[in-house]
Amino acid sequence: MRLLVLTACSALPGPRTLPALKLRGGGVQQTLDALPHDAKALAASFVVLGGFDKFVQHLAASETISRPAARKTMHVGAGPLFLLCWPLFSNEETAKNWAMVGPLALTVKAAAAGSGLIDDPKTVASMSRSGDRCELLRGPALYGAVFVAATMLCWRELSGVLALVALCAGDGAAEIFGASPFGRRSPRLPWCRRKSVVGTCSFFAATTLGGATFALYFRGLGWWSVSTKPLLRGVAATAAAAALAESFDTGAWDNPVVFGAAVAAARRAFPAE
Repeated sequence: MRLLVLTACSALPGPRTLPALKLRGGGVQQTLDALPHDAKALAASFVVLGGFDKFVQHLAASETISRPAARKTMHVGAGPLFLLCWPLFSNEETAKNWAMVGPLALTVKAAAAGSGLIDDPKTVASMSRSGDRCELLRGPALYGAVFVAATMLCWRELSGVLALVALCAGDGAAEIFGASPFGRRSPRLPWCRRKSVVGTCSFFAATTLGGATFALYFRGLGWWSVSTKPLLRGVAATAAAAALAESFDTGAWDNPVVFGAAVAAARRAFPAE
């Protein structure tokens, strides 16, 4: 019997077989060190995006800001924060697969709340205009899908960066200034009476300013090498194309339409980037 026990024990894996589970002698630190770099970057992006989501939900739930203001805060802020997380990831080809998990998770969460699969009134309050959860299945879900598409199709490309800036800063500025007293007195666009000249000009200005800021910043990281004047001209051309696309009444499809127009214009302006 003793021989059988000793034989069985000798067949068990030794402590070197599972080094990640050994907690003594800095085992936790070894486990963290063994994680891929992009897994750590993903965790950091989850903290940033998830923290921002929870913060806006808190503001809406406590009625610090209105439901429309919470929705617009999410819409405007998520894109720039996500772009600032891009440099955290490695230069590996698979880095974009890790990076897209963050926006994909938020999109799935919005879709689950909108369909009623989960009961999440805070998410509904922060992402809907009227409080109807079904709204999340249209605008917010398509918004998140565009983030995933930008990450997978335009990873660290000028087209992807400018498209996300247009989607967030540009669209947000158009709604904010278009709904202002000055915007309500502004002439209407001939092809879309719902939208104003002020709103469209605000879209163009915000996209140009935000796009130029991110384009110059990421150029400093070595992601592209376009000189300043051609870079700014291309950013302005992309902003103009995106503003024109946004000026049409496309309903819930405005996010994909703006994204597609911005990507197409940016790739024409920067064919080598």
